[in-house]
Amino acid sequence: MCSEPDPTGNEAFEISAEATNFMKRRFHTVTCMLTWNGLLLLLKRSNKVNINPGLWCGVAGRIEDSLSPEETAYKEIQEELGLQRESIEFLGSAPPILVEINVANEALVYPFLFRTENPNIKLDWEHTDYRWVKPEMVGEFETVPKLKEVIEALLCFMNSGSTS
Repeated sequence: MCSEPDPTGNEAFEISAEATNFMKRRFHTVTCMLTWNGLLLLLKRSNKVNINPGLWCGVAGRIEDSLSPEETAYKEIQEELGLQRESIEFLGSAPPILVEINVANEALVYPFLFRTENPNIKLDWEHTDYRWVKPEMVGEFETVPKLKEVIEALLCFMNSGSTS
C-alpha cells in the first residue's frame, strides 16, 4: 500500500499495489529480432531516446493505430536499420509479452523474428552500436527489460514449428 494525498486536500487515502496496475498507461509495441548466419542482432540504444537509454535491444517501436503489428515491424526495421522489406524474410512471431516500463507505463510487446542475408546495417539516431551475437550470449549484455524472454519465446516457437 502506498499513501497518496487526497485530491481535495483533506487527508491521505490508501492505494493498493493492485490498484496502481489499473492506473498504468499501456502501449502496444513490436520488438523485432533479426538473424544472420545463426546470430542475433543486438542494438545499443542511444542516450537521446527517452526509454531505456544505453541498453541493448532489438528493433522496437510503438504500433500506430493505422498499422498492424506486422506492418509496424517492417516499418521499424526500415527506419532503424535501413533494410528494405524485400531484403528480410519473416520467420515468425510469438504471443505478446507484457513489460513494465516504469511505475506509470507498461508495454504489450509483439515479438517478431526475421532473417537477413545482409549483415551490414545503417543505424539511425536511436542506436549507437550493434553486435551480431550467438543467442546464448545475450545474457552478457545489459538489455531492455524482458528481452531475453522475447528471444526465448521466438526461438521456442521457431523450434516447435508453431509460428503465428
